[in-house]
Amino acid sequence: MSEDGIGSKVVPSRDAITGGWSSGVDLISSIVAGLLIGLGLDWLFGTQPVFAIIIGLAGFGSGSIKLWKYSEILEHQAEARRRGR
Repeated sequence: MSEDGIGSKVVPSRDAITGGWSSGVDLISSIVAGLLIGLGLDWLFGTQPVFAIIIGLAGFGSGSIKLWKYSEILEHQAEARRRGR
């Protein structure tokens, strides 16, 4: 963003677009995508739900990391507001 604040008027914030739902959707979609990919690999290789469990857990980890990073952004924004910026 530019110093004069023009960039903030051109591009709306993530919360303005999604209404705050995107962080939860990121977590759920990562888990669902991991499970679907794992189930597809299990079907392809004819295995028990080994891939679904492993890749589902990886999806949960990925979604959790996204949620954590987003919460850090929100904390920095709140701190900036407290300082009067």
